[in-house]
Amino acid sequence: MDLIFLKLLNMSIAAGWLICVVLLLRPFLKKTPKRTLCVLWEIAAVRLVCPISLNAPFSLIPSSEVLDPHVVQYAQKPTVNTGVLFLNRTLNPLISQTFSPAPGASANPLHIWVYIAGIVWAIGAVLLLGYGVFRYIRLCDAVTSPFILGLLKPRTYLPSGISAMELRYVIAHEQAHLQRNDHWRKLLGYFLLSVYWFHPLVWAAYLLFCRDLELACDEHVIRGFDLAERKAYANALVSCGMQRRMVLACPLAFGEIDIKERVDTVLHYREPALWKTAAAAACCIVLAVCFLTDPPVSEFSGSRTGNDSEFIMEFQKLNTADSQELTLKAGDVLHAVIAVDDGRIAVTIRKGDEIARCNVL
Repeated sequence: MDLIFLKLLNMSIAAGWLICVVLLLRPFLKKTPKRTLCVLWEIAAVRLVCPISLNAPFSLIPSSEVLDPHVVQYAQKPTVNTGVLFLNRTLNPLISQTFSPAPGASANPLHIWVYIAGIVWAIGAVLLLGYGVFRYIRLCDAVTSPFILGLLKPRTYLPSGISAMELRYVIAHEQAHLQRNDHWRKLLGYFLLSVYWFHPLVWAAYLLFCRDLELACDEHVIRGFDLAERKAYANALVSCGMQRRMVLACPLAFGEIDIKERVDTVLHYREPALWKTAAAAACCIVLAVCFLTDPPVSEFSGSRTGNDSEFIMEFQKLNTADSQELTLKAGDVLHAVIAVDDGRIAVTIRKGDEIARCNVL
């Protein structure tokens, strides 16, 4: 259980960087197609789902494994590797001091806490999934506003008293959800929320994802509408509005949220310019390439010589920061010092009065 939780924790931290970027980009993407934001949330979902990523030098994920399972279980001085030097130097002394095992201890304190956290995580995930199933069953007892419910055979539920004019737009909206497969998207979103319930950024992503699904669905329906039709559609939104608590009560159902924002968006809708659509697509591609990959991992092999104080390391791949260069020529003599600092390898190479330092991540 603890190894599963550690894997999910590391995956959630990596995905958290992507979620932060999407949150920062939202204000700049208001004039682009609304489906763009849905695509960005789907990229974040891929990061949360896929346990394996390719290593690439252009990755913007600082570290794909902040907590190493081996370090958690066996290290005498546990450390983390956030991929950010400042954070490592700030956190690691505190972590090492707090979680270093006492002499003769049978287990690392950090390992014990991670094991307990894994149990708490499993209980929370089961409760949240159970809550979703319970509200799914109970929702149809009282229909007060249009919504879709169901996965294999989704149905549209309508309250009584809807006029013929409103019914036209309500049906168009709900059918758009089905055409876009939003019922499957929302199921996956709630499942990921249940698995990563401990991560506040995942909660923010899920709530904004639900909002963006509705905005993208509205855009899908009103594309090609004139102003009179958009006003009629907006009136139907207001007339059939569902309070937000109903959507949170059954996370797998679709309902009306943020009516004021949606009405304003519908009434002021303009077809996005081609260059904005192209820029939004390019943004999605760049974020996918840079955040669905992991940073390169430093790899080395070591062998001990006849001298017990000497250990030879040969690096095949280096992921370095704070590096400098030395210009070498035949006959130059180099002096190298390799030390471990806060779980990182620091290499200092001196040639005469010239010094080059390199931190190997």
